[in-house]
Amino acid sequence: MNEAEVRAAALELVERSRIAFLGTIGGEGGPEIKAVECADHDGLEAIWISTNTSSEHVGQLEKDPRASVYFAYHDSIPWQGLLLSGRVEIRRDSEARERLWEDGWEKFYPKGVTDPDYTVLRFVPSWGKYWQFGVKARFELSAGG
Repeated sequence: MNEAEVRAAALELVERSRIAFLGTIGGEGGPEIKAVECADHDGLEAIWISTNTSSEHVGQLEKDPRASVYFAYHDSIPWQGLLLSGRVEIRRDSEARERLWEDGWEKFYPKGVTDPDYTVLRFVPSWGKYWQFGVKARFELSAGG
């Protein structure tokens, strides 16, 4: 695969995946991984994640915004994986909140889109690594930190 094909396959994997794994730097300086809902994306330039303000990973990201997001697809052969590495912006502005808000989320955020426990993470990768059987490729992304 050439780089354009790799990027297209990586974007297809992001579009297919609603759940990804977010890696942060934990309180003791080591990596921690958690599953998150990827609610939207701007191609490979930004991944938007909805989460609780009270989540441990939000506190970790306030201290150190470096993070990684991993997408995987294994429902068919060949399996696919995508690692993106970059930084997270913690967004609590109304534009970001409204962008991701979905009907029914009141069960998680009783005060609605303005609930103080509702936070949006905008993950901006600086590079990615894509793999599937027989293909391993690293690529740079211009926006990351």
